[in-house]
Amino acid sequence: MLIDVRILDKSEQLDLNSLVNTMLKLDEHCGAITLFIGLVKGLVEGDKKVYELEYTIVKNAALKIMEKIAREEAEKYKLSHVVIWHRIGSLKPGEVTIVIAVLAENRKSSFAAAEEILERVKSEVPIFKLEKRSDGEYWVIGSELRVKREK
Repeated sequence: MLIDVRILDKSEQLDLNSLVNTMLKLDEHCGAITLFIGLVKGLVEGDKKVYELEYTIVKNAALKIMEKIAREEAEKYKLSHVVIWHRIGSLKPGEVTIVIAVLAENRKSSFAAAEEILERVKSEVPIFKLEKRSDGEYWVIGSELRVKREK
C-alpha cells in the first residue's frame, strides 16, 4: 500500500497526468482509479460572488490526520494507493484546492473510498477556510455551514 499525503502551497504545480500515469503502473490486480479534484467555487448560496478562498492549516497535525485517514480507508477498501494533496494559501475561483486519488480493485470500492476520504478530510483535518465574497467574509465549516467573520 502506498500513501502520499501533502500540504501544498498554491504556487506548487500539480501534475495530474503524471499522478494518473504513475498509478496506472502500480498494481495489476487493480481495475479502477478514482480521481477527485476540488475547486474554489465562483458563486455560493445562489448568487454570492466569491473572490477568494483563503486556506490556513495546522500543518503537522493536518499531515498526521490525513495520513491516518488514508491508511484507515486503504485498509477498509483494500486500496493499493491513496493520494491526498491539499493546497493552502489564497486561491481564486476555479483553482484546485484538493486532489484525492485512489487505486482499487474495482470501481465500487474506488468511488466509495474517494468520497469517504473527502468527507473525512473536510470534517477531521484542521484546515480553516475563509471565504471572501461580495457580501463579506465567511468562515466555511464542513461542506455547507458559513459563519460571517466578525471584525
